[in-house]
Amino acid sequence: MSDTTKSGVNSGTIEDKTKHDIAVFLPDAIAQALKSYYRFSQQAAPEEAKEFSAHHNACKVAIAHIELLIKLARWADLPNPEDADQNQQVILAAMMEQAKDELARYNQQHEKQS
Repeated sequence: MSDTTKSGVNSGTIEDKTKHDIAVFLPDAIAQALKSYYRFSQQAAPEEAKEFSAHHNACKVAIAHIELLIKLARWADLPNPEDADQNQQVILAAMMEQAKDELARYNQQHEKQS
């Protein structure tokens, strides 16, 4: 008798199920986080100190969110070269590279300002 769930994933361990669930939602989560960050960071920063600080903090939170998604992908061993849906894995790998590039750009820019 097979231990396969409705999603077609071997029910194995809770960790395996969690990693599968992460693999399903992560590409969209990274894409949304990047789009949101790009859209917000492209806005002109307010000149008043309070609003400037809020804008700057919001950008830092978005970057932290992107960084967390990348760490989550690493924990889930993604992208997975053994996954049957190789197109999805290629897309995920490209998004992760884009996210890493954006983190590096943000960190480099932040270092210049410090």
